[in-house]
Amino acid sequence: MKIDRRILIGGALVAALAIAAVPVQSTGAAPSRIEAVSQPAAGASPAVRVTPAVDVVSINERGPMTAAVIAAAERVAVAVNAPSVHGRSFNVGLWAVRRNDAPVQIAGEGSSGVWQFPMSTTALPVEAIGRIMTAPVAAAVARGQVVLNQTSAGLRGAQVGDTLDLIAADGNSRRFVLGYIAPDADVGGAELVMSTDQADVLGADVISRVVMFGQFSRDALDAALAANGLVDGQGVRINKSWNPFNPDGVISSTRTKVLLGEFDYRINGDGNLSLDPDWVATNVQRVNFGSVGIRASCHRAIVDDLQAALDEIAANNLGWAIDLTNTNTYGGCFNPRFARVSASFGAVSRHAWAMAIDMNTVTNAQGNTPRMDCRVVRIFRKHNFAWGGNFLVPDGMHFEWVGEPRHTYQYPSRFCPNVPSGGIEIAVGGIGPSPRTERDVMFAEFGNVGHDHHD
Repeated sequence: MKIDRRILIGGALVAALAIAAVPVQSTGAAPSRIEAVSQPAAGASPAVRVTPAVDVVSINERGPMTAAVIAAAERVAVAVNAPSVHGRSFNVGLWAVRRNDAPVQIAGEGSSGVWQFPMSTTALPVEAIGRIMTAPVAAAVARGQVVLNQTSAGLRGAQVGDTLDLIAADGNSRRFVLGYIAPDADVGGAELVMSTDQADVLGADVISRVVMFGQFSRDALDAALAANGLVDGQGVRINKSWNPFNPDGVISSTRTKVLLGEFDYRINGDGNLSLDPDWVATNVQRVNFGSVGIRASCHRAIVDDLQAALDEIAANNLGWAIDLTNTNTYGGCFNPRFARVSASFGAVSRHAWAMAIDMNTVTNAQGNTPRMDCRVVRIFRKHNFAWGGNFLVPDGMHFEWVGEPRHTYQYPSRFCPNVPSGGIEIAVGGIGPSPRTERDVMFAEFGNVGHDHHD
Protein backbone atom coordinates (compact mmCIF):
# COMPACT_ATOMS: atom_id res chain seq x y z
CA MET A 1 0.00 0.00 0.00
CA LYS A 2 1.33 3.41 -0.89
CA ILE A 3 2.13 5.47 2.17
CA ASP A 4 1.11 9.13 1.95
CA ARG A 5 4.21 11.33 1.87
CA ARG A 6 2.56 13.96 4.02
CA ILE A 7 3.25 14.26 7.70
CA LEU A 8 -0.47 13.99 8.41
CA ILE A 9 -3.57 13.38 6.39
CA GLY A 10 -5.71 16.45 5.88
CA GLY A 11 -5.75 19.46 8.15
CA ALA A 12 -7.11 22.79 6.98
CA LEU A 13 -5.12 25.92 7.71
CA VAL A 14 -6.26 28.04 10.62
CA ALA A 15 -8.15 31.01 9.24
CA ALA A 16 -7.09 33.21 12.14
CA LEU A 17 -3.45 33.06 11.09
CA ALA A 18 -2.48 35.30 8.20
CA ILE A 19 -0.09 33.56 5.81
CA ALA A 20 1.89 35.61 3.29
CA ALA A 21 3.82 34.03 0.43
CA VAL A 22 7.51 34.88 0.41
CA PRO A 23 9.78 34.07 -2.56
CA VAL A 24 12.95 32.21 -1.64
CA GLN A 25 15.89 31.28 -3.80
CA SER A 26 17.60 27.97 -3.20
CA THR A 27 20.41 25.87 -4.56
CA GLY A 28 18.27 22.75 -4.11
CA ALA A 29 14.93 21.65 -5.55
CA ALA A 30 12.26 23.45 -3.56
CA PRO A 31 8.66 22.74 -2.72
CA SER A 32 6.33 24.58 -5.04
CA ARG A 33 5.37 27.29 -2.55
CA ILE A 34 6.85 28.74 0.61
CA GLU A 35 4.74 30.62 3.10
CA ALA A 36 5.95 32.65 6.06
CA VAL A 37 4.23 32.30 9.42
CA SER A 38 4.60 35.47 11.45
CA GLN A 39 1.44 36.04 13.45
CA PRO A 40 1.41 35.32 17.19
CA ALA A 41 -0.27 32.12 18.30
CA ALA A 42 -3.71 32.41 19.82
CA GLY A 43 -4.11 31.83 23.53
CA ALA A 44 -3.54 33.48 26.89
CA SER A 45 -0.21 34.83 28.07
CA PRO A 46 2.01 31.95 29.18
CA ALA A 47 2.36 31.27 32.88
CA VAL A 48 5.74 30.80 34.50
CA ARG A 49 6.70 27.42 35.91
CA VAL A 50 5.57 27.06 39.51
CA THR A 51 7.91 25.89 42.26
CA PRO A 52 8.06 23.03 42.96
CA ALA A 53 7.71 21.80 39.37
CA VAL A 54 4.28 20.47 38.51
CA ASP A 55 3.59 16.81 37.91
CA VAL A 56 2.85 15.94 34.28
CA VAL A 57 0.89 12.98 32.92
CA SER A 58 0.62 12.10 29.23
CA ILE A 59 -1.91 9.58 27.94
CA ASN A 60 -1.73 8.31 24.37
CA GLU A 61 -2.78 5.42 22.16
CA ARG A 62 -1.00 3.63 19.31
CA GLY A 63 -2.09 6.25 16.81
CA PRO A 64 -4.57 9.14 16.78
CA MET A 65 -6.49 9.43 20.02
CA THR A 66 -10.03 8.05 19.96
CA ALA A 67 -12.92 10.11 21.28
CA ALA A 68 -13.58 7.55 24.02
CA VAL A 69 -10.04 7.68 25.41
CA ILE A 70 -9.91 11.47 25.17
CA ALA A 71 -13.14 11.69 27.16
CA ALA A 72 -11.86 9.19 29.76
CA ALA A 73 -8.60 11.12 30.17
CA GLU A 74 -10.47 14.38 30.59
CA ARG A 75 -12.68 12.79 33.28
CA VAL A 76 -9.53 11.76 35.13
CA ALA A 77 -8.22 15.34 35.01
CA VAL A 78 -11.50 16.66 36.39
CA ALA A 79 -11.46 14.06 39.16
CA VAL A 80 -8.03 15.21 40.40
CA ASN A 81 -8.76 18.92 39.73
CA ALA A 82 -5.98 19.25 37.16
CA PRO A 83 -6.05 21.16 33.88
CA SER A 84 -5.72 19.06 30.74
CA VAL A 85 -4.90 19.87 27.12
CA HIS A 86 -4.80 18.08 23.79
CA GLY A 87 -1.28 17.63 22.45
CA ARG A 88 0.09 16.58 19.10
CA SER A 89 3.34 14.73 18.40
CA PHE A 90 4.46 14.21 14.84
CA ASN A 91 7.44 14.08 12.54
CA VAL A 92 7.85 17.05 10.23
CA GLY A 93 10.38 17.43 7.46
CA LEU A 94 12.89 20.26 7.80
CA TRP A 95 13.86 21.53 4.36
CA ALA A 96 16.15 24.43 5.28
CA VAL A 97 17.56 26.62 8.03
CA ARG A 98 18.22 30.16 6.77
CA ARG A 99 19.88 33.27 8.16
CA ASN A 100 18.98 36.49 6.37
CA ASP A 101 17.60 34.28 3.57
CA ALA A 102 20.97 32.57 3.06
CA PRO A 103 20.97 28.77 3.67
CA VAL A 104 22.70 27.62 6.86
CA GLN A 105 21.59 24.02 6.29
CA ILE A 106 19.53 22.72 3.38
CA ALA A 107 18.32 19.18 2.74
CA GLY A 108 19.29 17.47 -0.50
CA GLU A 109 21.32 20.41 -1.74
CA GLY A 110 22.01 19.87 -5.42
CA SER A 111 19.64 16.89 -5.61
CA SER A 112 16.34 16.54 -7.42
CA GLY A 113 13.06 16.13 -5.59
CA VAL A 114 12.00 17.29 -2.13
CA TRP A 115 14.51 16.26 0.53
CA GLN A 116 14.05 16.79 4.25
CA PHE A 117 15.55 16.12 7.66
CA PRO A 118 13.22 14.25 10.05
CA MET A 119 12.25 16.41 13.03
CA SER A 120 10.35 15.03 16.02
CA THR A 121 7.87 17.74 16.97
CA THR A 122 5.57 18.42 19.93
CA ALA A 123 2.69 20.88 19.72
CA LEU A 124 0.74 22.06 22.76
CA PRO A 125 -1.63 24.97 23.44
CA VAL A 126 0.50 28.00 24.21
CA GLU A 127 -1.22 28.65 27.55
CA ALA A 128 -0.08 25.21 28.80
CA ILE A 129 3.53 25.32 27.64
CA GLY A 130 4.64 27.63 30.46
CA ARG A 131 3.39 25.16 33.04
CA ILE A 132 4.48 21.96 31.33
CA MET A 133 7.83 23.27 30.03
CA THR A 134 9.28 26.69 30.94
CA ALA A 135 8.38 30.36 30.62
CA PRO A 136 11.01 31.20 27.95
CA VAL A 137 9.71 28.36 25.76
CA ALA A 138 6.15 29.59 26.17
CA ALA A 139 7.12 33.21 25.52
CA ALA A 140 8.74 32.36 22.19
CA VAL A 141 5.79 30.25 21.05
CA ALA A 142 3.32 32.96 22.12
CA ARG A 143 5.18 35.36 19.80
CA GLY A 144 4.39 33.03 16.90
CA GLN A 145 7.89 31.54 16.88
CA VAL A 146 9.13 27.99 17.36
CA VAL A 147 11.68 26.43 19.71
CA LEU A 148 14.52 23.98 19.08
CA ASN A 149 16.31 22.05 21.77
CA GLN A 150 19.98 22.86 22.23
CA THR A 151 21.28 19.63 20.75
CA SER A 152 19.21 19.92 17.58
CA ALA A 153 20.14 23.58 17.15
CA GLY A 154 23.80 22.61 17.42
CA LEU A 155 23.43 19.87 14.81
CA ARG A 156 22.26 22.37 12.22
CA GLY A 157 24.17 25.48 13.31
CA ALA A 158 20.94 27.32 14.07
CA GLN A 159 20.71 30.59 16.01
CA VAL A 160 17.80 32.54 17.45
CA GLY A 161 16.35 34.64 14.63
CA ASP A 162 17.03 32.06 11.92
CA THR A 163 14.08 30.75 9.92
CA LEU A 164 13.06 27.12 9.49
CA ASP A 165 11.36 25.92 6.31
CA LEU A 166 9.14 22.98 7.28
CA ILE A 167 7.32 20.71 4.83
CA ALA A 168 3.57 20.86 5.44
CA ALA A 169 0.92 18.24 4.76
CA ASP A 170 0.18 19.73 1.35
CA GLY A 171 3.80 19.30 0.23
CA ASN A 172 4.58 23.02 0.35
CA SER A 173 6.88 24.74 2.81
CA ARG A 174 5.92 26.98 5.72
CA ARG A 175 8.50 29.34 7.18
CA PHE A 176 8.83 29.79 10.95
CA VAL A 177 11.15 32.01 12.99
CA LEU A 178 13.33 30.32 15.59
CA GLY A 179 12.54 32.24 18.76
CA TYR A 180 14.38 30.30 21.47
CA ILE A 181 16.88 27.48 21.92
CA ALA A 182 15.97 25.47 25.02
CA PRO A 183 17.89 23.02 27.19
CA ASP A 184 16.80 19.55 26.08
CA ALA A 185 15.38 18.66 29.50
CA ASP A 186 13.25 21.83 29.60
CA VAL A 187 11.23 20.61 26.62
CA GLY A 188 11.07 16.99 27.73
CA GLY A 189 13.47 15.92 25.00
CA ALA A 190 11.32 17.26 22.16
CA GLU A 191 13.38 18.29 19.15
CA LEU A 192 11.01 21.03 17.95
CA VAL A 193 8.24 22.72 19.96
CA MET A 194 5.38 24.81 18.62
CA SER A 195 1.80 25.75 19.45
CA THR A 196 -1.19 23.79 18.21
CA ASP A 197 -2.12 26.84 16.11
CA GLN A 198 1.22 26.56 14.34
CA ALA A 199 0.72 22.81 13.92
CA ASP A 200 -2.60 23.59 12.22
CA VAL A 201 -0.69 25.65 9.67
CA LEU A 202 1.36 22.56 8.84
CA GLY A 203 -1.75 20.37 8.65
CA ALA A 204 -0.66 18.47 11.76
CA ASP A 205 -4.12 18.44 13.30
CA VAL A 206 -4.34 14.96 14.79
CA ILE A 207 -4.59 14.71 18.58
CA SER A 208 -2.00 12.21 19.76
CA ARG A 209 -2.07 12.72 23.52
CA VAL A 210 -3.97 14.20 26.43
CA VAL A 211 -1.68 15.96 28.90
CA MET A 212 -2.67 16.87 32.44
CA PHE A 213 -0.49 18.81 34.83
CA GLY A 214 -0.48 20.43 38.25
CA GLN A 215 -0.07 19.50 41.88
CA PHE A 216 -2.50 16.73 42.73
CA SER A 217 -2.73 13.52 44.69
CA ARG A 218 -0.94 10.75 42.84
CA ASP A 219 -3.03 8.17 44.69
CA ALA A 220 -6.20 9.97 43.57
CA LEU A 221 -4.86 9.97 40.02
CA ASP A 222 -4.30 6.21 40.08
CA ALA A 223 -7.81 5.67 41.43
CA ALA A 224 -9.34 7.91 38.75
CA LEU A 225 -7.40 6.16 35.98
CA ALA A 226 -8.64 2.78 37.17
CA ALA A 227 -12.21 4.04 37.55
CA ASN A 228 -12.15 5.22 33.94
CA GLY A 229 -10.69 2.00 32.55
CA LEU A 230 -7.27 3.47 31.70
CA VAL A 231 -4.55 0.91 32.42
CA ASP A 232 -1.01 1.44 31.20
CA GLY A 233 -0.11 -1.09 28.52
CA GLN A 234 -3.70 -2.07 27.84
CA GLY A 235 -4.45 -0.02 24.74
CA VAL A 236 -2.97 3.16 26.20
CA ARG A 237 0.40 4.37 27.36
CA ILE A 238 0.33 6.45 30.55
CA ASN A 239 3.54 8.36 31.16
CA LYS A 240 3.97 10.07 34.50
CA SER A 241 6.81 12.52 35.08
CA TRP A 242 7.73 10.71 38.33
CA ASN A 243 7.75 7.20 36.84
CA PRO A 244 11.00 5.25 37.15
CA PHE A 245 13.04 4.99 33.98
CA ASN A 246 11.82 2.31 31.55
CA PRO A 247 14.65 0.00 30.42
CA ASP A 248 12.81 -0.60 27.14
CA GLY A 249 12.23 3.08 26.39
CA VAL A 250 14.10 3.98 23.21
CA ILE A 251 16.26 7.08 22.82
CA SER A 252 15.03 10.31 21.31
CA SER A 253 15.53 11.38 17.73
CA THR A 254 17.98 14.02 18.91
CA ARG A 255 20.08 11.49 20.82
CA THR A 256 19.93 9.13 17.84
CA LYS A 257 21.33 11.81 15.55
CA VAL A 258 24.16 12.60 17.99
CA LEU A 259 25.20 8.95 18.23
CA LEU A 260 24.57 7.79 14.66
CA GLY A 261 24.69 10.88 12.49
CA GLU A 262 21.89 12.72 10.73
CA PHE A 263 20.58 11.91 7.28
CA ASP A 264 18.13 13.68 5.02
CA TYR A 265 15.65 11.66 2.97
CA ARG A 266 13.28 11.76 0.01
CA ILE A 267 9.93 9.97 -0.08
CA ASN A 268 9.56 7.79 -3.18
CA GLY A 269 6.38 7.07 -5.10
CA ASP A 270 6.04 3.63 -3.48
CA GLY A 271 6.21 5.13 0.02
CA ASN A 272 9.73 3.90 0.73
CA LEU A 273 12.55 6.30 1.51
CA SER A 274 15.76 7.21 -0.28
CA LEU A 275 18.39 8.28 2.25
CA ASP A 276 21.45 10.45 1.79
CA PRO A 277 23.74 8.01 -0.07
CA ASP A 278 26.86 9.39 1.63
CA TRP A 279 25.35 8.68 5.07
CA VAL A 280 24.44 5.14 4.00
CA ALA A 281 27.87 4.43 2.52
CA THR A 282 29.61 5.74 5.62
CA ASN A 283 27.45 4.12 8.27
CA VAL A 284 25.68 0.97 7.04
CA GLN A 285 27.78 -2.17 6.66
CA ARG A 286 27.03 -5.79 5.88
CA VAL A 287 28.22 -8.09 8.66
CA ASN A 288 28.36 -11.84 9.15
CA PHE A 289 28.01 -12.07 12.91
CA GLY A 290 29.93 -15.01 14.34
CA SER A 291 28.85 -17.19 17.25
CA VAL A 292 25.21 -17.40 16.20
CA GLY A 293 25.33 -16.91 12.43
CA ILE A 294 23.18 -13.85 11.81
CA ARG A 295 23.85 -11.91 8.60
CA ALA A 296 22.59 -8.32 8.48
CA SER A 297 23.32 -4.81 7.27
CA CYS A 298 23.57 -2.67 10.40
CA HIS A 299 24.88 0.71 11.50
CA ARG A 300 28.59 0.42 12.20
CA ALA A 301 28.08 1.97 15.67
CA ILE A 302 25.99 -0.98 16.86
CA VAL A 303 28.06 -3.81 15.34
CA ASP A 304 30.34 -4.42 18.33
CA ASP A 305 27.45 -4.39 20.82
CA LEU A 306 25.37 -6.69 18.64
CA GLN A 307 28.30 -9.08 18.26
CA ALA A 308 28.91 -9.04 22.04
CA ALA A 309 25.25 -9.85 22.73
CA LEU A 310 25.29 -12.75 20.26
CA ASP A 311 28.58 -14.02 21.71
CA GLU A 312 27.08 -14.11 25.21
CA ILE A 313 23.95 -15.81 23.90
CA ALA A 314 26.14 -18.50 22.33
CA ALA A 315 28.28 -18.83 25.50
CA ASN A 316 25.11 -19.49 27.51
CA ASN A 317 24.00 -22.16 25.02
CA LEU A 318 21.01 -20.08 23.96
CA GLY A 319 21.73 -20.01 20.23
CA TRP A 320 18.77 -22.31 19.69
CA ALA A 321 16.47 -19.45 20.84
CA ILE A 322 17.19 -17.51 17.61
CA ASP A 323 15.58 -18.77 14.40
CA LEU A 324 18.44 -18.11 11.99
CA THR A 325 16.58 -18.97 8.81
CA ASN A 326 13.77 -16.60 9.67
CA THR A 327 16.04 -13.85 10.98
CA ASN A 328 18.36 -13.91 7.97
CA THR A 329 15.42 -13.94 5.56
CA TYR A 330 12.86 -11.61 7.11
CA GLY A 331 14.68 -9.85 9.95
CA GLY A 332 17.81 -7.76 9.97
CA CYS A 333 18.63 -4.11 10.66
CA PHE A 334 18.48 -1.75 7.67
CA ASN A 335 15.16 -0.92 6.04
CA PRO A 336 14.58 2.72 5.02
CA ARG A 337 10.84 3.22 5.46
CA PHE A 338 8.22 4.75 7.68
CA ALA A 339 7.27 2.97 10.89
CA ARG A 340 4.35 0.62 10.20
CA VAL A 341 2.26 1.35 13.28
CA SER A 342 2.30 5.13 12.99
CA ALA A 343 2.91 5.87 9.31
CA SER A 344 0.08 8.43 9.40
CA PHE A 345 2.33 10.53 11.63
CA GLY A 346 5.19 10.37 9.14
CA ALA A 347 7.54 8.71 11.66
CA VAL A 348 10.77 7.45 10.13
CA SER A 349 11.38 3.88 11.29
CA ARG A 350 14.44 3.24 13.42
CA HIS A 351 15.29 0.57 10.85
CA ALA A 352 16.10 3.45 8.50
CA TRP A 353 18.91 4.24 10.93
CA ALA A 354 20.00 0.55 10.85
CA MET A 355 20.06 0.73 14.65
CA ALA A 356 17.56 -2.05 15.37
CA ILE A 357 17.43 -5.73 14.52
CA ASP A 358 14.38 -7.96 14.13
CA MET A 359 14.62 -11.67 14.94
CA ASN A 360 12.13 -14.55 15.07
CA THR A 361 9.56 -12.49 13.19
CA VAL A 362 6.87 -15.20 13.00
CA THR A 363 6.79 -16.28 16.63
CA ASN A 364 7.18 -12.70 17.83
CA ALA A 365 5.01 -10.86 15.33
CA GLN A 366 4.10 -7.29 16.16
CA GLY A 367 0.93 -7.06 18.23
CA ASN A 368 1.17 -10.63 19.56
CA THR A 369 2.25 -11.81 22.99
CA PRO A 370 6.08 -11.95 22.87
CA ARG A 371 7.67 -15.40 22.95
CA MET A 372 11.32 -14.37 22.98
CA ASP A 373 13.40 -16.20 25.63
CA CYS A 374 13.80 -13.78 28.55
CA ARG A 375 17.45 -14.70 28.97
CA VAL A 376 18.07 -13.48 25.43
CA VAL A 377 16.18 -10.27 26.21
CA ARG A 378 18.28 -9.56 29.30
CA ILE A 379 21.53 -10.25 27.47
CA PHE A 380 20.56 -7.74 24.80
CA ARG A 381 19.70 -5.15 27.48
CA LYS A 382 23.12 -5.72 29.03
CA HIS A 383 24.75 -4.92 25.69
CA ASN A 384 23.01 -1.58 25.11
CA PHE A 385 19.70 -2.61 23.51
CA ALA A 386 16.06 -1.98 24.46
CA TRP A 387 13.48 -4.65 23.66
CA GLY A 388 10.19 -4.14 21.81
CA GLY A 389 8.24 -6.75 23.75
CA ASN A 390 7.11 -4.07 26.21
CA PHE A 391 6.14 -1.46 23.62
CA LEU A 392 2.50 -0.37 23.73
CA VAL A 393 1.99 -2.58 20.70
CA PRO A 394 4.20 -5.56 21.69
CA ASP A 395 7.00 -6.09 19.19
CA GLY A 396 8.89 -9.06 20.56
CA MET A 397 11.05 -9.44 17.44
CA HIS A 398 12.57 -5.98 17.87
CA PHE A 399 15.83 -5.08 19.64
CA GLU A 400 16.84 -1.42 19.35
CA TRP A 401 20.26 -0.04 20.18
CA VAL A 402 20.22 2.73 22.82
CA GLY A 403 23.94 3.15 23.51
CA GLU A 404 23.83 2.26 27.21
CA PRO A 405 23.25 -0.86 29.35
CA ARG A 406 19.64 -1.39 30.37
CA HIS A 407 19.83 -4.67 32.34
CA THR A 408 19.98 -3.22 35.87
CA TYR A 409 17.00 -0.85 35.85
CA GLN A 410 14.21 -2.11 38.07
CA TYR A 411 10.88 -1.44 36.45
CA PRO A 412 7.48 -3.19 36.38
CA SER A 413 7.85 -4.48 32.82
CA ARG A 414 4.96 -6.62 31.65
CA PHE A 415 7.24 -9.11 29.94
CA CYS A 416 10.80 -10.13 30.87
CA PRO A 417 11.43 -7.67 33.73
CA ASN A 418 15.02 -7.24 34.82
CA VAL A 419 16.17 -9.15 37.88
CA PRO A 420 17.75 -7.34 40.86
CA SER A 421 21.20 -8.77 40.14
CA GLY A 422 21.13 -7.56 36.55
CA GLY A 423 21.65 -11.19 35.51
CA ILE A 424 19.88 -13.28 32.89
CA GLU A 425 18.15 -15.93 35.00
CA ILE A 426 14.38 -16.16 34.69
CA ALA A 427 13.22 -14.70 37.97
CA VAL A 428 11.10 -11.74 38.94
CA GLY A 429 12.50 -9.55 41.69
CA GLY A 430 11.05 -6.67 43.63
CA ILE A 431 10.78 -3.28 42.05
CA GLY A 432 13.42 -1.00 43.46
CA PRO A 433 14.12 2.69 42.95
CA SER A 434 15.47 3.96 39.66
CA PRO A 435 17.90 6.92 39.49
CA ARG A 436 16.11 8.36 36.45
CA THR A 437 12.54 9.31 35.74
CA GLU A 438 10.42 9.94 32.66
CA ARG A 439 10.18 13.74 33.09
CA ASP A 440 13.25 14.52 30.98
CA VAL A 441 12.01 12.40 28.07
CA MET A 442 8.28 13.04 28.36
CA PHE A 443 8.10 14.58 24.87
CA ALA A 444 11.17 12.97 23.31
CA GLU A 445 9.31 10.73 20.87
CA PHE A 446 5.63 10.96 20.04
CA GLY A 447 4.53 10.55 23.63
CA ASN A 448 5.13 6.82 23.36
CA VAL A 449 7.80 6.21 25.98
CA GLY A 450 7.79 2.45 25.84
CA HIS A 451 7.31 3.20 22.16
CA ASP A 452 5.11 1.37 19.75
CA HIS A 453 6.10 3.24 16.63
CA HIS A 454 9.63 1.92 16.14
CA ASP A 455 8.84 -1.37 14.55
